[in-house]
Amino acid sequence: MPPADKGLPRADEKASGAARLTGRTAWVWCGIAALIALGILLRSQHMTDVPWRSPDERVYTDYAATLADDGLVGYREAFRAYNADPGRWLYPPPTRFGYVILPAMVMQATGVRNPRAGAAISWLSSILSLVVLGWLGIRFLSPWASIAAVGFLACSFTELGLGRRAWQDSFLGLLSLLMVYVVCEITHSPRRKWLYVALAALGAYSLASKESAYVQYGVLLSWLAYVGYRERSWRVLGGAALAGAGSVAVVLAVWNVTGGSLGSGIEATSHVLAATRGSVYDAQNASGPWYQFVYLLWLVGPLTLMMALVGMGAALIPRVGDALHRRGTHCLEATQVAALTTAALLGIISFGPNLQNLRYFSGADATYCLLAGVGFAYAVAWVRTVFRRELAIALLAVTCLGAEAIHNYHAFTQVVVGTGMGDLAVSGVRTVMRR
Repeated sequence: MPPADKGLPRADEKASGAARLTGRTAWVWCGIAALIALGILLRSQHMTDVPWRSPDERVYTDYAATLADDGLVGYREAFRAYNADPGRWLYPPPTRFGYVILPAMVMQATGVRNPRAGAAISWLSSILSLVVLGWLGIRFLSPWASIAAVGFLACSFTELGLGRRAWQDSFLGLLSLLMVYVVCEITHSPRRKWLYVALAALGAYSLASKESAYVQYGVLLSWLAYVGYRERSWRVLGGAALAGAGSVAVVLAVWNVTGGSLGSGIEATSHVLAATRGSVYDAQNASGPWYQFVYLLWLVGPLTLMMALVGMGAALIPRVGDALHRRGTHCLEATQVAALTTAALLGIISFGPNLQNLRYFSGADATYCLLAGVGFAYAVAWVRTVFRRELAIALLAVTCLGAEAIHNYHAFTQVVVGTGMGDLAVSGVRTVMRR
């Protein structure tokens, strides 16, 4: 067993690489701010032209309206109705209280009782993800990697599609990115106790928002356990264990309060997990060979996919990662955290039954763009060793990012806005794109 904190470096010693990457010039801040502004503009363009709302959106809206109007008494009735009716098990369960309470608060504040309340949460969550990714890049990535990561997320087909809908996927993406950021900070400075508390709180909120959060939260806790064992630190091992246990305890308590009993929450969760595997809609629209989902990512963002593969190689292949780290493109451990969470969700979606839907990838979309930013920074660094003309290289890099943004936005307006598509399943996107 590892001795307590033996060999664990101090924060200023451990993250010399990360600390070296935190000093930024004004052009980096301005570039990130401009891309966040672009992301806000793109997300705001099509908020009011949604022709119809999907069944999931209507279910979330009903839950939120019930909570806003009738409080916990009405919400417990929603639990009972859900568990008693097998026809409801294909739709979101009331256990996702962590998300539902947000549109309910919007409804109480504005008087609105329609999906616009949930869409506002999605819009804001998608924008906040840009801000968090920008700060994470400032902390742990090089200038080009930071700018490219925010640029890829600003024009992400998936984020543009989710940010106008009353689903909880954009909000879950924000929570997932915040957890990744906190884990990077813990890896960087493991002695700060409040970080473990923040991780537990974010973990509990994500688990109370959607079942897929168990995968990402589990991966992040496993990473911290690995770091604790590698560094021989009881602090990190104990902090990860307590954070995980605390999060689960909070979720169970929330189910007990909102559902009237702990059994109601467990029953509802088991129903939705079983029904999802047997969904006829998902079997028809979100199934196929494992490589089909990777191909879908290529269709909606070819440069993003290519650069993300380079970034993932930087994280998971030691020789590549060391080479990129020496070039100053990233903090290696931050990239490894992003790669593990992205690879875990990508693998489950690609190989799992009837899961090939961009909505299910929302929890990893920001880390996917982070990896793409790292890969893009490496490409820029490599070109610099060949041509050594800074202005020309900068113009080429901006041109590539601009071309990707135009491609992704055009695909979004053609596939999602132009057809009024109410989902982001692989079959529907490929059919419209005729690919």
